Amino acid sequence: MDKAAEKKKKWSGDEERILSDIVLSFTNDGKTQREAFEKAAHTIGRTPGACSFRWNNKLKSNFNTAGDTNVLKEPTLADCISFLETFETDEGLIAENTRLKEEQAELKKRLHNAEETFVELKKRHKVLLFQIDTLDTSLQ
Repeated sequence: MDKAAEKKKKWSGDEERILSDIVLSFTNDGKTQREAFEKAAHTIGRTPGACSFRWNNKLKSNFNTAGDTNVLKEPTLADCISFLETFETDEGLIAENTRLKEEQAELKKRLHNAEETFVELKKRHKVLLFQIDTLDTSLQ
């Protein structure tokens, strides 16, 4: 890993989500946190130690890791109040709602395009398999 990756300071939301997803996935599959930190470090370009520190000191408390399920904790009243205080007016909530609806529409569009591409690739795969079988038969 290069020195620039080791000296990163601020964690992005995407990096935290990736780290959380990997740790929860690994632990649900019976693997160790150490393995998860190594995978996350490789994926996001940080050290395993940095991933371990971030998980244990910031992210772990957001999840109920007791038992077999790893789910987000229920928000507390204080969490809700803190969230609502970030919006000074109803317009802020309306704008955020509009932004989220637009983002959802864009994601649905991207999903639809990906599904269409997948169907087309499956068709092309079948054609190629048929061509391979035909070629094998003709060579024998």
